[in-house]
Amino acid sequence: MTILDTVFNNVYFEIMKKKTIVMAWGGTWWHVFPIKSLVETIISNPKYSNQIKKIIRFWSKNSLEQETAAKFWNKVKFISILSWKRRRETPLKSRLKNIRDLFLFVAGFFQSVFYLRKSKADVVFCKWWYVALPVVFATKFIHKPIYVHESDTRPWLVNRIWNKFSKQSFCGFDNVFPWAIVVGQILSDEIVPTKDSNPELSNSLKSEKKDGKPLILVMWWSQWSKRLYESLAKLLKKYKNLHDAFHYHIILWKLNEDLKQIFKEFPSVTTYDFLSQSDMWILYQYCDISLTRGWTTSLAEQKLFNLKSIIVPIPRTHDQKLNAERYVKKFNDIMVEQSQPTTETDLYNAMISLKDYHKPEISTDILQEIWKAKHTILDELLK
Repeated sequence: MTILDTVFNNVYFEIMKKKTIVMAWGGTWWHVFPIKSLVETIISNPKYSNQIKKIIRFWSKNSLEQETAAKFWNKVKFISILSWKRRRETPLKSRLKNIRDLFLFVAGFFQSVFYLRKSKADVVFCKWWYVALPVVFATKFIHKPIYVHESDTRPWLVNRIWNKFSKQSFCGFDNVFPWAIVVGQILSDEIVPTKDSNPELSNSLKSEKKDGKPLILVMWWSQWSKRLYESLAKLLKKYKNLHDAFHYHIILWKLNEDLKQIFKEFPSVTTYDFLSQSDMWILYQYCDISLTRGWTTSLAEQKLFNLKSIIVPIPRTHDQKLNAERYVKKFNDIMVEQSQPTTETDLYNAMISLKDYHKPEISTDILQEIWKAKHTILDELLK
């Protein structure tokens, strides 16, 4: 064999060794951005980028998932597919949609089989929501390995199905799936930027810190939270001691921008329409307490920065309450139930109980903690 033959064989072997990875999950901000973070880790780290030939992103068209994939247009190929969503509501309209969507699911299954074979997929990684379900069945049908990440304390229906087919499952909490590797949540490196992206915000928070009052970060998000923001405004109007005890930083997000007016009269309150991940990092650094929902990704981010959480789970979902119960048990956080008639009183009592609370210094390397989960997952995928 000549030297040229040897070089050719080595190059050919290296190319053939590289894998095509399919990623299928999404739904909300907190499920879209972990996959974005995982892709960024692959692209930026030669250990992984040298082993991967192609990344395929499956989801529905005109979605946030498609928008984020477009940012990596030269590295990630986006493929839109049809799917089925099981609606649990009883009205006839919902039932008819369930029947219609069964046909969409079948179409999505055949689409997935076609694109998985066409792209020569080697491995499929899924996390959440119904759009990924036909991809999972198609992957099983063509005998390719499936990997699953479950972020909640109790898996949703789709993830319970996926887990039966997976080669390896990963979990955010222990005792969720048997034989799963507990890696925690998949978090973005952007919450720990290399430099201060907003010195004006940092200086403002630093100045507030000097007067000794705890800083409260309010991040109930846009979905189903308008009444909570209104309740907080009522409490601030009713109880002067809430002004004297804390500084408030309230993120309203895009769907609640109109609520800015109801907080204008309170000098202890700063409101924001939208914040980037790097600006969130600044608030995480300086704030002591959070008023938050039970999303696992945001809870995990807050806990990295030692925030004490007052968690108000979305009432209509089982997962957020169970997540909150875990955090109450493990970190002595506080849960307030929105479905109770005493919600406002409970919220007031929870806040006042923390009027002297200042979070402890951060003793861990946050980036190392974030990398640990992603590296564990990618190492398994590329075995």
